[in-house]
Amino acid sequence: MVPSTNPTSTVIFKSLIAVKAGNAIIFSPHPAAAKCTTEAARIMQEAAERAGAPKGLILCITQPTLAATNELMKHKLTDVILATGGPGLVRAAYSSGKPAYGVGPGNVPVYIHESANIEKAVELIIESKTFDYGTICASEQALLVDESIKEKVVAEMTKQGAYFLNEEEKRKVESIILVNGGLNAKIVGKSPQVIGEMAGIEVPSEAKVIVAEETGVGKEYPFSIEKLSPTLAFYTVKDMQAASELAQKLLDAGGLGHTVGIHAEDEKVIEAYTIDKPAGRIIVNAGTTFGAIGATVNVKPSLTLGCGAIGNNVTSDNVTVNHLFNIKRVAFGVRQMPKKEESAQNEPALTK
Repeated sequence: MVPSTNPTSTVIFKSLIAVKAGNAIIFSPHPAAAKCTTEAARIMQEAAERAGAPKGLILCITQPTLAATNELMKHKLTDVILATGGPGLVRAAYSSGKPAYGVGPGNVPVYIHESANIEKAVELIIESKTFDYGTICASEQALLVDESIKEKVVAEMTKQGAYFLNEEEKRKVESIILVNGGLNAKIVGKSPQVIGEMAGIEVPSEAKVIVAEETGVGKEYPFSIEKLSPTLAFYTVKDMQAASELAQKLLDAGGLGHTVGIHAEDEKVIEAYTIDKPAGRIIVNAGTTFGAIGATVNVKPSLTLGCGAIGNNVTSDNVTVNHLFNIKRVAFGVRQMPKKEESAQNEPALTK
């Protein structure tokens, strides 16, 4: 199952891990990305054939429908499902009666502690958040900034291309983030300037990301949700404890088990902040987009990021080729079970 937010890279990645593990793979594209998903699958199949693979190793549904996806998931020859998409799709995969690796949404909170290298932290965050216009589920969604360094962080972000909205502009952008209680698909993967135009405001041409100061969490505060666009919520916190509590609220609102980030130089702060976070990936002093997928930190490279039981997923791992093997174990006897008489002799005597 392929999402509309990163369809081509998902096809490439899932093709590679499937074939490496000796599997054929069939893709079911999101209707909004059907053409590029189909074309990516075609390119991968042609490359595989040039390397000696059989025809039909990598296929794609050409006319995606809900009925086609359901038939594919429940087909007798389907062995396992890799479901990347919204919560409804993941639930359907888990309900199909087949083994499934589903992944959950990310609503990634990133704490900037007063010990952080502010210039470097901001550089990494903006690089991460603007990649593919923020469509990666591991991209930063909210910055939690110590009040002692707020002015420095705001100044550095502005210097590096962030555009901070005033209150009127914020209300206008908020009005287009949610539609019927869900994320407005029309802002996903769009530039700051296009989003500004949709909201009826002018965003400078040099702006790389839109930022709004926020205080609340929940759907009544649209900047606090996963936005899949170059838009960030900016929270000011008193200290690490306040940041920790706020991060938990943001995860509860739609990102449990996924990813958390922190920028700090104080190792005691890093340990204290990260130890209790309900996330499969804790990214330290790196952009969460590239960190979570294993590009800039030492976790397994993957574009399928599990959220574990707390995120209603079967695994909290970065899903890789290892998850697509059936492992057969040939085990030789190395010890014998004790005989009944020996067991009785070795039992401790009962005492009064």
